[in-house]
Amino acid sequence: MRFTEHEMTVAVDAVARRLHAATRPPWKRGDADAAYDALSKADAYPRKSAAGELVLPVLTALPERPTVGARPEFSDAEYEQAAEEGSRQLLDHRKPGAWDAMPAKRRRRLVAAAADLTRVGVAAMPVRQDPDALVVPDHL
Repeated sequence: MRFTEHEMTVAVDAVARRLHAATRPPWKRGDADAAYDALSKADAYPRKSAAGELVLPVLTALPERPTVGARPEFSDAEYEQAAEEGSRQLLDHRKPGAWDAMPAKRRRRLVAAAADLTRVGVAAMPVRQDPDALVVPDHL
């Protein structure tokens, strides 16, 4: 699916926040958003980079939904299919044949995690404007 740069940036940032909160020790999870906001740009970059690697291939593999004035909505099966396609692309790009060599249980966990994180990213996206209208700025 075609997303604007701003929509993808918001999605990656939301996933990075979620990953940051999930990787904090249980006794420090109280205010994860404030802790993420307190990170310097250099400290936040690795989290955003990892989130982008996980989510961007899945976002581009989602089916086209020309929704204007609302967030795009996808079924669980569409998220799963896009997550499988995006994860396969990412792994095979890094090391050809890695997807086929991976055990089925690990593949299912990877696809489920990628689908869940993509749901978080799509839910955080702003309401869509017409991507062909060239409305600047696109983040109103």
